[in-house]
Amino acid sequence: MFSLTGKVTVVTGAASGIGLATARRFAEAGATVVLSDIVDSSAFAAEIDAEFVAVDVSEEDSVAALVASVVEAHGRLDVMVNNAGVLLTSKGIDADSTEDVRRMMDVNLFGVLYGMRHASRAMERGGSIVNTASMAGIVGFPGLSTYGASKWGVVGLTRYGAIEFGPLGIRVNCVCPTGVATPLAGDTQDHWAARSQALAHQHTNRLATADEVAAAIHYLASDEAAMVNGHALNIDGGLGAGMSIEMIEAAIGESIRDGSSIIE
Repeated sequence: MFSLTGKVTVVTGAASGIGLATARRFAEAGATVVLSDIVDSSAFAAEIDAEFVAVDVSEEDSVAALVASVVEAHGRLDVMVNNAGVLLTSKGIDADSTEDVRRMMDVNLFGVLYGMRHASRAMERGGSIVNTASMAGIVGFPGLSTYGASKWGVVGLTRYGAIEFGPLGIRVNCVCPTGVATPLAGDTQDHWAARSQALAHQHTNRLATADEVAAAIHYLASDEAAMVNGHALNIDGGLGAGMSIEMIEAAIGESIRDGSSIIE
């Protein structure tokens, strides 16, 4: 099930976290895997019998060269996972530095745009593009305005890409995780890591794992998802469904878990 045998795949941001888990899963599913990152991932690539190509997704020429090298080496490109992303600040619209905002847009949004653009030019019918967005690109979270805006753009690009590339037989989808136990959450500001954990915990009492997000990417990349196009798949433990009891209790300042109906 969800075989990728014979598929030539590229995963950006593959040095750690979701990208690393996705590359490993793709290799196990029989794909030819090309890992790409600004950080050297050649050691891991060797472990899973994959390849490593350095890329800076914020530079279009670098992304174009990545895709061209894959097609030259393998004659095709079947799956492109635009996963590379950064979270540099989470202070809000009035406080985020312009330099940090530009960098997040360059990597999180333009990096996806470049990946979609050049992958679609190289793909034949049956190709699949999967982007990593975020729940911050679906609903607003205080303090994550500029990061969220970059991810909101990824969701929009995904939907427009599905419309534009669909007639070519190329599907475009994205995953929208909430807090995930990856270096991106743990190595940025402590208050963002804590916020991520609180949001994810409201329904499931834990953060998502990189492997769980990779499993969703695997499905969207596979031929079994042939009728799934333009979809933003929430991986949020129920956050998108609504507020948890804990959040309601925190908001009203009293317990509602007394055995009676919440609504009286």
